[in-house]
Amino acid sequence: MSSPEVVNWIKGKKLTQKLIERLKTNLYAVQAFLIDAEQKQIKETPVKDWLDSLKHAMYLADDLLDEVFTKAATQKDPGTFLSRFLNLQDRDVANKMEEVIDRIESLVIQKDTLGLREIPKENMSWRITTSLVETSDVCGRGEDKEAIVKLLLDDDSDDATGGHSDVSVIPIVGMGGIGKTTLAQLVYQDGKVKENFDFQAWICVSEEFDVFKVTKTIIEAITSSFCSLTDLNLLQHGLKEKLSRKKFFVVLDDVWSESYDDWNKLLKPFRKGVKGSKILITTRSKRVASVVQTISPYELSLLSEEDCCLVFSKHARLSTGSMENPTLKKVGRDLVKKCDGLPLAAQSLGGLLRGNSDIKYWNHLLKSEIWELSDDKIKVVPALRISYYYLPSYLKECFVYCSLYPKDYGFSKDELILLWMAENFLQPAGKKTPEEVGDEYFDELIARSFFQPHKIHENKFVMHDLVHDLAMIFAGEFYFRAEELENAVELDIKTRRLSHNAKGNYPISKLLGVCDRIKHTRTFLGLNLNSQIAFNMENAPCILLSKLKYLRALSFNCFPLESLPDSIGELIHLRYLDLSWTYIMTLPDTLCNLYNLQTLKLVGCRKIKALPVSMKDLTNLRYLDISGTGLDEMPEGMSKLTSLQVLSKYVVGKREGNKINELGALANLHQTIFIDKLENVVNSSEALEARMFDKDGIECLLLEWSPDEYENTVDSQIERDILEKLQPHSNLKQLQIWGYRGTTFPDWLGHCSYHNITQITLGGFFPGYFKNCCMLPSLGQLPSLKHLEISKFERLAIVGPEFYRNDESCLETPFPMLETLRFYSMSCWEEWRSLEFNAFPRLRELIIWDCPMLRGDLPNQLPSLRSLTIQNCEQLSCCVPRAPAITSLRIEGSNEVRIGELAPLLDILSITGKHQAESVIEAITQTKLTCLRSLSISGCSSHVLFPVSSIPASLQELTILDCKKLEFQMEGQHHSLHKLMIHNSCDSVTSFSLDSFPNLGRVEISKCEKMESLVVSRSLSCLPYLEIENCGSLKSLKTQWMASPQLEDLGLLGCPEIDLSATEDPHRSLRSLTISYCEKLLSCAASQFHGVTHLCIEGENESVKSLPKEGWLPATLESLKLIGIRSVKMLECKGLAHLTSLQQLCIYCCSNLEHIDGEKLPASLVQLIIDGSPLLGKRCEMKDPQVWPKISHIPAIQVGGRWIW
Repeated sequence: MSSPEVVNWIKGKKLTQKLIERLKTNLYAVQAFLIDAEQKQIKETPVKDWLDSLKHAMYLADDLLDEVFTKAATQKDPGTFLSRFLNLQDRDVANKMEEVIDRIESLVIQKDTLGLREIPKENMSWRITTSLVETSDVCGRGEDKEAIVKLLLDDDSDDATGGHSDVSVIPIVGMGGIGKTTLAQLVYQDGKVKENFDFQAWICVSEEFDVFKVTKTIIEAITSSFCSLTDLNLLQHGLKEKLSRKKFFVVLDDVWSESYDDWNKLLKPFRKGVKGSKILITTRSKRVASVVQTISPYELSLLSEEDCCLVFSKHARLSTGSMENPTLKKVGRDLVKKCDGLPLAAQSLGGLLRGNSDIKYWNHLLKSEIWELSDDKIKVVPALRISYYYLPSYLKECFVYCSLYPKDYGFSKDELILLWMAENFLQPAGKKTPEEVGDEYFDELIARSFFQPHKIHENKFVMHDLVHDLAMIFAGEFYFRAEELENAVELDIKTRRLSHNAKGNYPISKLLGVCDRIKHTRTFLGLNLNSQIAFNMENAPCILLSKLKYLRALSFNCFPLESLPDSIGELIHLRYLDLSWTYIMTLPDTLCNLYNLQTLKLVGCRKIKALPVSMKDLTNLRYLDISGTGLDEMPEGMSKLTSLQVLSKYVVGKREGNKINELGALANLHQTIFIDKLENVVNSSEALEARMFDKDGIECLLLEWSPDEYENTVDSQIERDILEKLQPHSNLKQLQIWGYRGTTFPDWLGHCSYHNITQITLGGFFPGYFKNCCMLPSLGQLPSLKHLEISKFERLAIVGPEFYRNDESCLETPFPMLETLRFYSMSCWEEWRSLEFNAFPRLRELIIWDCPMLRGDLPNQLPSLRSLTIQNCEQLSCCVPRAPAITSLRIEGSNEVRIGELAPLLDILSITGKHQAESVIEAITQTKLTCLRSLSISGCSSHVLFPVSSIPASLQELTILDCKKLEFQMEGQHHSLHKLMIHNSCDSVTSFSLDSFPNLGRVEISKCEKMESLVVSRSLSCLPYLEIENCGSLKSLKTQWMASPQLEDLGLLGCPEIDLSATEDPHRSLRSLTISYCEKLLSCAASQFHGVTHLCIEGENESVKSLPKEGWLPATLESLKLIGIRSVKMLECKGLAHLTSLQQLCIYCCSNLEHIDGEKLPASLVQLIIDGSPLLGKRCEMKDPQVWPKISHIPAIQVGGRWIW
C-alpha cells in the first residue's frame, strides 16, 4: 500500500493518503469486536445483520483496493495519471471508496448500541509439528465389533421377518458422529472377516442416492479399475456376473435414501450371491434400515464417559506430566461430559486442545458461552461448534470455503490450496511461499479432524457430514451451492462464492438469470459430477463474464465449453482459471491481460495447439497445468514467468525464445514436469542452460524425443551429451524417458545417489523409439526402485551384468526393492544373462511381451514372484522360473516355453499353443489345483480331449479361443463355473449342451460356424447374460427361454438363420436385447420381449423404409439404439408414441434417414443422439421447421458429437 507507484496512482485517482488511513483505522477498530460478534450472532439477529453488513462492506473495499493496486502495477506511464484523474471512471473509484469507508465508520459506531465488547485474543499460536497424524486407536467399540463380526460369519442368519435369505443385509443405525463408519471399518479390516469371504468392497453412498452411480462405484471397487459403461442395465449385468457364485461382503456406508424402489433396483444384482454373503449398511435413519434389512438393525449406542475420555486424550496429545496434572484432568473430564458420548465430538475437542496444557485456556473453553447457544438456532453438536469458534481466524475462512463442495465430495489438497490462494486466504511470512502456507493450513485442518482422507480415492479428502453441516452454518449468505438450480432464487446480493453442481438436466440459463443479483461473486466453481449430463452452454461464458466482473476463481472444469470470449481479459481480479477437459481449441489473446492470474489449468484440452503469444506477460502465474493438451510448441519468453511453481509440460521449440534454455530461469518448479520434443535441442550447451540439476522441487521428470524423418542422421554422442546435461536433482522420485536416440546412457542414470527414485520407465509408444540404444543403464544399484518398465529398445541384443551393477556399485543385492519388472516390444533382444543369483529378492510381477528373438534362460530364483506373463516370445524355450508363491501364469504365443509342474497356489492360468494346451490339460487332470479360478486355452491346432470332469472344482471362468479341434467330453457336471467363452473353436460340435455347467452366469459363443443349436434341458437359473455372435448355422434357441428364467441380457449378432417366431411364450425377464444382422428376429421384437428396457437394432434390411411400425416395439423401453439401417428414410413418431418410459434415443450410421413423421417424439425423452446420419443431423442442426418442433422439447440433443440447443 505504501509503494511509490501505488501512492502516485492513488493521488492521481483522488484516493488521498487520508482516505487510506481512514480505512486502516476503521479496520483495526473492527477487529477488536469481531470475536464477540461472532459468538453473539447466532442468538442475536441484529448482531448477525451487523456482522453481515460489515463483511459486505469489507468485501467491497477489498475489491476496490485490488482494482487500485492492479491498475497501478500495470500502468506503463505513471506520468499520465494526473492528466487523466478527472476521467469519470477514475473519479468513480475514489467516490466508491469514500462511500464504503463511510459505511464501515457507521457500522463501527453501532457497536455500542449492539453491546459489543472487545475480547482479547487467547493464546492460539501453538501449532502442530507433523504434517499428518496417525489414526488413533478406536476406543469402546470392542463389543460392538465382535457382535457385528459374529453376524457376518453366521451363514444361517434368519432374516428380520423370520424367513431366510442367501444374502443378508445388516444395518448399523445411529446418529451422526457416533462412529458407525469407524465400526464398519474395524469390521471390514478384521482378519476373520477377510478369510470368510471371496472378496470385499467398500462404497460410500451418501445423501445423493443415484442407483447408476452407486452401481458403477461398486463395480469399480470390486475390480479395482475404471468402469466406462454408461448404461445401468449393462452395469447391473456386469455386477451380477462379478457376484454370482461368490461369497461377498459389501459395505454401503452413509445411506440416506428411504425409497423402496431405488433399493430394490440397487440390490437386484446381489440376490444371487453364495449363501452367507453379507451387505453391511451404515445409516442414521431407522426408516432406511427397515426398508433394506434382512437382519434386525444393530443400534449403536453412545460411548461411555470413560471411553470418550480416552478418545479425547489421544487427540489432545499432552505430555506425560500434563496428563498427571489433577486439575487438568478434572477440567478435561468436565469438557468431555459436554461431548454427550459422541466420538467425533471428543475427537474434535481433543484436536482443538492438541498440545496445549494451559489450564487457564482449558477453563476458558469450559466456561465459554458458546456451549449455551440454543440448538434451535444452530443444529450442530456443541463440541464441533466450539472447535470452529476456537479455530485461528486464518483457518476459519479456509474451512468455511469448503462449504462450496457437496457432501461426500472428494477434493484434492493441491486444488483447494490454489483456490485459497486465489481468495488471498494465505499470508506467507518470511521465505515461505503461499503454497507452503496452504500446505500447513490444510494439514492443521486434518489434525483438527475437519478433513479426513477419502476412503476410496487416494490423495482425496472429504468432510464428515456433521463437519460439512458446520461449514454450511457459518458460510451464511456469502456462500451458495446451486445443486440443481431450483433454489437459485435464494441468491443474495451478499453472495461472494458460488458452486454449481451439475447433476441434473437443468439448463445453466437459470443461473444466468440471476447474475445481476450476484455481481460481486468472487468464486464460481462448476462441479460437473456427471460427465454424461449435457448443458445449455451457448453464450453462458459471455453472460457470466459480462456480469461477474469481480471473479477471482473461475472453473468450467468438464463443461462442454468450445470457446472462451475475449471479455475474459476484463476480469482484472481473476487469479484462478480452470478450463480442464473442455472442448476449447484456442485461448483469446486477452487472457494475457490478467495481471493477477496465478493458476491456469488446461488439463485434457486436446484441441488446444498453441498458447497465446503474450503468455510471458502473466508474471504472477504460479501454476500452469497443460498436461493432455495438443501443444506444438511453447510461446516465446516463458523464462519471464519466474513465479512459476508448477509447469506440467514444456514443449521445446526451435526458435529463440522457446528453446529449452527458457527453463533455466524457472528455478522454483515443483512436482512434475514433462519436457517434450527434445529432438529440437541442438547441443548439450542448450540442455545445460535448462539447469535441471538445480530444480530440487521436481519429483517426477518425463523426457521425450519425438520420432522424425531425419532420425537416421542423428549424432548419438550429441544425444548422450544432451541427456547428460539434463541430469535432474537427486530428490527425484520418478523418471520416464521416451524415444531417446543415443546408443548408451549417461552415468547419472542408475547412480545410487538417487536414493529416492521408486519408478523408472524407459521406452516409447511409436516405432523407432530407442532405435540406437544397444545397452541398458545400470539400474540395479538404485536402493528404492520398485517399478521398472523397459520397451522399444530396437538394437538391444543382450541384457547382461551391466544391468545389475557398474564400477561404482554400492549394493550387494541388485534391485533390492524392485516389485514389478516389465519388458515390452524388444525386437532384437536375444539373451538375458542372469549371473546375479541374489537379485530381485522382492520381485512380485514379471512381464516379457513381444520379444520374438529372446532365447535361453530367465532368472531362475524368484522367491517372491506372484505373477508371470510371457507373450509373443516365439523362440524362448526355457522353463518357467521357480516361484512357489506364483498365483498368475500367462504363457501366450510362446510355444517353446516349458511350464513344468503347476504351482499349487495358481489362481489364473492362460496358455496358447499346441504343446502348452496338451501339457496343461494333462497337468490339470493330474494336479490338484484347489485355487485355480480362471483358465484360458487358445491357439491349439491339434485334436485335444478336454473332459469336463477334470476341471478343477474351484474354476469359475473358462475361455477357449481358436482351438478348432478341441473336443469337450460332457460327462458329469461342474457347479462352480460361472463364465464360459468359446470363440472359433470346437468344430466337431453341432449341438452344444450347457447342462454340464448348471450355474453359468455369462456365456459368450462366437464364430462356431458348425453349431446349429444350443441345448438346455435343465434349468440354468443363474444365467443373466448370453451372447451369440457370427454362428451362421445356428437356428435353434427355443428351449433356452423357459430353461433360463433369469436371463436379462441377450445379444444375437450375425446369426441370419436364427428364428424365434415359433416360440410359444414370451420371455418376460429379459431387460436388454441386441439384434445385429438377424433379419428373421426383427418381426418378433414386440411379441417375444415384453419386458425389454434397452434395445439395440443393427443391420441392413432393404424392405424396411421407415421405423418403427406401430406396436412393433415393447412398451417398456427406456433406451433405443438404431445402428446402420441404411435403407430407412423416415422415423415414425406413431411407432414410438406408446413408449412413455423412453428416455434415450440414439441413431447411428443411418445414412438415408432424413424425415421425422408425426407430431413429436415421446415427451419422456431426455436425450437424443444422432451420429453418422448426415441428412437428419443437418436438419436438426439447422433447426428445420419441419423437424425441430418434433424434438425441441428434449433437454439434451447431440448431433455429430456436438450438443445443440
